[in-house]
Amino acid sequence: MKIDLHTHTYYSDDASQSPEELVKAAKTKGMQGIAITDHNTTGAWKRVAKAGKKYELGVILGEEIKIFQNGAQIGEVIGLFLNDEITPGEFPDVRDKIREQGGILVVAHPFDVLRNAFKRLEEFKKDFDAVEVLNSRAVFNRFNKKALEFARKNRIAMTGGSDAHCTFEVGNGYTIADISEIGDLGKAIEKRKTKASGKKSNPLIHSVSTVAKLGFIGKPSDSA
Repeated sequence: MKIDLHTHTYYSDDASQSPEELVKAAKTKGMQGIAITDHNTTGAWKRVAKAGKKYELGVILGEEIKIFQNGAQIGEVIGLFLNDEITPGEFPDVRDKIREQGGILVVAHPFDVLRNAFKRLEEFKKDFDAVEVLNSRAVFNRFNKKALEFARKNRIAMTGGSDAHCTFEVGNGYTIADISEIGDLGKAIEKRKTKASGKKSNPLIHSVSTVAKLGFIGKPSDSA
């Protein structure tokens, strides 16, 4: 299966696409599944799950969560296969909440110094189930290259994702796993049987996030 494991909707304050647009774009671009990983919110979950059934696309419920150390942000992690929203916090607290839900913990864009590189990798590396080694929004190739080297050196599973904030980006990066059901991805990650593939997005796409933050793009309506 090809699964884009890092996507956003306009429930994140820096994205432009609706949950339905996200799912439709993923299906159109040949994905068999996606993970919805909005920033610190699960607001899009119901709509993405509903759209997934309509378009026959596998959906993983997740969240991209800010991590702090003594009040200072040190990075972001992605929780996959979650049941409930997790509030940003200290790494041990967020890690434990992901584990309590039976979730998968992925460190997001760990070496991207332009977007919250993870500052305590060595200290917490044994806690990661996977490392995002391909993030299509990375402006410089070296960010993804360092993540790949880190995952190989420490024998940690690898994932890829587009980090899409608009439909043009969806499916640019993805994870490949030899599975027939999206629910089996956790086992593939545990066995380190996943790999990342895809391409970089045009760096100009970051302007979409800027426009979204300024409020010039429509925000969510739960009545949709």
